[in-house]
Amino acid sequence: MSSTIRDTGAPASALLEAVGLDIDSPTGRPLFRGLRMTLGRERVALIGHNGVGKSSLLAVLSGAAAPTRGHVRLTVESVLVPQQLHQDGPQRWLATLLASAQRTRTAAEVLAAELRAAGLPDVTELQRVSGLSGGEIRKLCLVAAKVARPKLLLLDEPTESLDQAGRTWLIDWLGRWQQGLVVASHDRALLAQFHDFVVVAESGCRHYAGSLTELDLVLEREERLSQSRYVKRLNVLLEREKHSDKFRLRRERKKHLGRVRELGRATPRVRLNQKRSYAQEKQGRINGIREARISGVRTWAKAARRALAVDLPLELLMPFLPEPGPSPLIALDEVAVKIGGRVLFSSVTLHLGRERLAVVGPNGAGKTTLLRVMLGEHAVTGGSARRDRASIGSIAQGGTDWMLDESLLEHLLRMSAGGSAEETAAVIVAHHFPLALAERPMASLSPGERVRAALICLCRRQPAVEVLVLDEPSFALDFAGRAALGAALRAWPGGLVVASHDEDFVEAIGALQRLVLPMGSRREG
Repeated sequence: MSSTIRDTGAPASALLEAVGLDIDSPTGRPLFRGLRMTLGRERVALIGHNGVGKSSLLAVLSGAAAPTRGHVRLTVESVLVPQQLHQDGPQRWLATLLASAQRTRTAAEVLAAELRAAGLPDVTELQRVSGLSGGEIRKLCLVAAKVARPKLLLLDEPTESLDQAGRTWLIDWLGRWQQGLVVASHDRALLAQFHDFVVVAESGCRHYAGSLTELDLVLEREERLSQSRYVKRLNVLLEREKHSDKFRLRRERKKHLGRVRELGRATPRVRLNQKRSYAQEKQGRINGIREARISGVRTWAKAARRALAVDLPLELLMPFLPEPGPSPLIALDEVAVKIGGRVLFSSVTLHLGRERLAVVGPNGAGKTTLLRVMLGEHAVTGGSARRDRASIGSIAQGGTDWMLDESLLEHLLRMSAGGSAEETAAVIVAHHFPLALAERPMASLSPGERVRAALICLCRRQPAVEVLVLDEPSFALDFAGRAALGAALRAWPGGLVVASHDEDFVEAIGALQRLVLPMGSRREG
């Protein structure tokens, strides 16, 4: 694999050079082999399906992780804002901002302006506020990266969790970024600004220069050709295996008739064994040649299959739900929540059974907190909250509440209480979830894979889940994954509460009711 991207207007020296990179996933799965990459002061977008290794590649290029083999030479300072922001992330980035603000008065004024543009409070307020939302934390990290002005900026899914105002702000300043930039994203509005793409796939990694629209046409044409080659080679393989089976049956008939004739002529046993031995050796050579040919076609078919786009459908086996009862499954009456003197929301009243509700609002409005109140995981400041917890299933953003050491297979086996591994594997296959992923610890799966695995567990839970509470379920999903998840949730027979910034996704799942949370910026005390 190689991808060389140079800025013809820049000095000949590269900002980054990667030579002979081998990169494996945390579980040891090969992601890249022999990758070469040279970057100058270009704006480069990494695109590819979930699980192909974009995040791992960015971590290695930034120096945050070591490759399995090969080396990366960075000639300038780089900053990486990862997709998964760790628990200590906000404090570290806030410390960076404080250090920046304390250098000069001008630096402090620039920082204040950047925070306002991002829709964040000033540094003093940020120090007092506890419990920033996921979108606010991402904005904080992006502001810190921007004011640091690195020569090479690497961003992994930077629009994740951002509200519409945040996405507009990010796309605007990235469009004016003058230094080296590498972005991994599925956001088409962001990708439309790029004209250098590194296409990452299971079959390899390559550079494409052109617009996103042109790249779409190229990839669509290549996909059709790959599908055609795969089907053709598969047909050749099937024909050869059919011919092999036909030849084997004919050989077995001849062998049986030969034995009958030999017995009829009463050929001495020694002579009979000699003939049989010669026939077996000759037939063994013929079989070896035939198997080699079939094996070659199998190898071609597998190579063509690796070139195909990976499309993992999400087809949930929907549970049978009992008749709805008279009482609401989630009941909020005049609920208010205040965190650290900041009123997130107040006077929220909801009585939900099997309705479909979308919780929307800007970053920091309290969407995640409201979902946690519904689940009984966060105390209310005022009002009352009740729920039938046994009837509710939940998945946090990125499936972080399903970061289990056990695999999906092990978890379902434990849930089934006596079911066999074969039966459980059949259930997983029926849900169209790859068995290779089902045998890995759920903590090692990508966020999108983990959300799919969690949904399978909730569909199999007894007593049956009647309401799903999902926080940003489309987080980290590519285009195909988002569409598949939307179709699956639209077919869900029970209630659904979803917090999301993705308006198209909300429409796709058939959310008929909306709860809009305004920005709760008031402070008391």
